[in-house]
Amino acid sequence: MAWSELSISMGMSTSTSLSWQLAFEPQTPLATATPEIGAEPLLRQIYAQLGEGERAQALATASVLAERFPTFQLGQLLYADLLNISSANPVPWSDADELNAPSLRKRLDELLLESKRRLQRDSVQSLQGKIPSALAFLSPQQAYVAAVDASKSRLYWFENRTDSDGRLQLHLVKESYISVGINGVGKDKEGDGKTPLGVYFILRHLPGEGLPDLFGEGALTLNYPNALDLMRKKTGSGIWLHGTPSAQYARAPESTDGCVVLSNPEMGRLLQMPDLRMTPVIIAEQLEWVNANQAGQTWAAFKPVLDKWLQARNDRDPEALRTHYSPRYEQDGMGLTQVWARLAQTTLGQNQSQPLELVSVFNWKDQDQTMVVTMKDPNQNHPQGTAYLRTYWQKENGQWRLVFQGHT
Repeated sequence: MAWSELSISMGMSTSTSLSWQLAFEPQTPLATATPEIGAEPLLRQIYAQLGEGERAQALATASVLAERFPTFQLGQLLYADLLNISSANPVPWSDADELNAPSLRKRLDELLLESKRRLQRDSVQSLQGKIPSALAFLSPQQAYVAAVDASKSRLYWFENRTDSDGRLQLHLVKESYISVGINGVGKDKEGDGKTPLGVYFILRHLPGEGLPDLFGEGALTLNYPNALDLMRKKTGSGIWLHGTPSAQYARAPESTDGCVVLSNPEMGRLLQMPDLRMTPVIIAEQLEWVNANQAGQTWAAFKPVLDKWLQARNDRDPEALRTHYSPRYEQDGMGLTQVWARLAQTTLGQNQSQPLELVSVFNWKDQDQTMVVTMKDPNQNHPQGTAYLRTYWQKENGQWRLVFQGHT
């Protein structure tokens, strides 16, 4: 049953002659004895070999996969299926009564979905020159940016190669399978089993040795709930990127309490990267990809608004400054009228104030259109060295207005 369902899911025939064909993107053949090849490339190689009718070679590759990654349940299932159909007297999976148990049925369905997500991912070649549409501006000083596509169970990790000309240039250094909330995405409240959607930022790196086994190699904490979430009265906390328990190579596509979960090898490689604090992480139900020129147009349209706010700040002009703030502005549970005196004083600064340094701008679209702007503030101190000012802007009657600002 398991093999036939995996076969059907990929559009294969299950005839005894295995006379089906798979179409895969051109790639250099993988050497199954090479130790650095990961679990997913081996999995794709097995299907490619089966598509070419190389059943014996597929079985050999599956053996390597099963031995090298003993806790990778999808790999173990595929190896068992290949052993079964290669035997003189294969056992029909449909004859096994225990497979009708609800818990096992559910797990097999999860493995089936995992196989689809892993095998039907976008090729790296198809993403060359493209960036997530939410990204409008990145300063060269922002080392990385990450994006999650929940519909495809993928995390994309980019190195920022934007230079002084300001044209966005990202290099995809990693893309990997991930798991999200057991009830999908769109978190609203504590305990709903959903992963939040929006633009978030990495705050801390937590090594695995200081955490329960559930978190595997370690974790990167995110700033959920962000200011926009709080305005919308969303609740919950502890949304992290983290690894898997030691007995489990990967989790089902939708199986977490709301976190984004990677395999331990993938998480370990992320944790080795330097300067991860404040790395932006876009979490979307489905990513939209655009070229850098389209992102540049979004930034060009918004930049004059931001420049006017900065000018009012630098000129220490409270009347001009206030025109940029929404009547819906909220901070610490108080509205604009209540906080304006303190907000104006801290925003306008002193004569000797140094200018803010723009780091990133994101254009997040859901029921509202929101610009998330992050700037280094050399006038503030932070326990970890660099203080940032983050502002959230939304359109009101066709005009961008500030709905929140705060240091982090």
